[in-house]
Amino acid sequence: MSSSTDGQPMNNSVPRPPTNRAVPSKNQGYEVTAAQTMKTTSPVFIYSSPPQSTATRAVPPGTTARPPTTRAVPPGNTARPPTARAGNKARPPSQPPRRPNGSGNRAPRKSNGSGGPKQTAKKRAMRRAMTPEQQAAQKKQKIIGGVTTGIVLIGCGVAIWYWALGAPTNLVELKDGFGKAVNNTKTKIDSIGDVLDNLDGIDWGGFFRDDPWEGNTTVTLWNEKYIKRDKGGLHITLVNSLDDKWQKEFEVAVADWSESDALTLSVEVLPVDPEWSKEKKCARQQGKQVVCNANFGETGWVGINENEVSNNRIISSVAKMNEYYLRNANFYHRRFTMCHELGHGFGLPHTDENPYNKNLGNCLDYTDDPEENLLPGEVNFNALNQVYVSQEPTRSLRRVENNDGTVTETIEWLIHEDRAEDWGL
Repeated sequence: MSSSTDGQPMNNSVPRPPTNRAVPSKNQGYEVTAAQTMKTTSPVFIYSSPPQSTATRAVPPGTTARPPTTRAVPPGNTARPPTARAGNKARPPSQPPRRPNGSGNRAPRKSNGSGGPKQTAKKRAMRRAMTPEQQAAQKKQKIIGGVTTGIVLIGCGVAIWYWALGAPTNLVELKDGFGKAVNNTKTKIDSIGDVLDNLDGIDWGGFFRDDPWEGNTTVTLWNEKYIKRDKGGLHITLVNSLDDKWQKEFEVAVADWSESDALTLSVEVLPVDPEWSKEKKCARQQGKQVVCNANFGETGWVGINENEVSNNRIISSVAKMNEYYLRNANFYHRRFTMCHELGHGFGLPHTDENPYNKNLGNCLDYTDDPEENLLPGEVNFNALNQVYVSQEPTRSLRRVENNDGTVTETIEWLIHEDRAEDWGL
């Protein structure tokens, strides 16, 4: 060092050119160098360390001053924001990072369950706001509700054990009872389900097209051992194999046919098991007429009578009511069908086979309006008297009006077998 002429010390060092160091930022202590950001296709933040000292070093003569180097961020300093990567936009340091699951900054959804923290805290707050008397009343109400529910469940269990399962006392009986309950349910579904709601819009007269009795004009007698001509005519037992919904129609029809002097009817009630199939319900019995109901499906007939004949004599009969058509039919359709099939069971033919002509007022007349043909007629009673009561041959006239308007009249002489020899036959 040397002194100047004015007494001030002289500095022989070469002056240092001004540096391009970044000025520390107020927030981070670092500043982005604009010159560096222009070199990349996407914004890149370059952070330089703050200056460590303001002192300058002496540079030998002829040596160019070296620009300051960028220093690494000392450990413990504020972490710098992540550097932007290709394809992603740089996020400013002030913006919080996204959630890892991609949900962004949305608030979490509230739970709808009763066990959520807010609901639980709300309940606790409500309990704290209640007086001791109110808390006691609430507890009592819960106890009463629990006891009531328990009583109802026990009652239902006892009912199922007694009525549905048959009051079993051991595992074997329990298993059998459960099986019967399942079969019972299936049977009821089969017998009631898949039936017509009503007969509205259906041509009732069309049900007679496939009648197996159509064209038969003569009375078919029962076996002679069931006939007592001087003591009430035909003695026959009617087996009631019907469910509860058919009892009224059966009772009325039996009462109507009992008006005949040629019939002596007795009724035998068959305890129908709901588990029985329609074949078992309608199983024929020798010397009797079984009357049953079941869902026989879309057969085309509402009722049918099936007589078992041996040597031209009836030995058993079954009258079937088809639930597919009649389950929801009105009382007149059901009563007509019952009367009609019982009449065939006694051996009677139709009195007329045109359902669209004038009604004759008896249930063995084909009709499209059953309400006018609900009862047996005098013509039916006369036919029964001729074959089951009379001792002499009788003349019978049968008149049938055909579809083309013509009329067919048939004259028949009815001769009983026990008197045939007297007449030389």
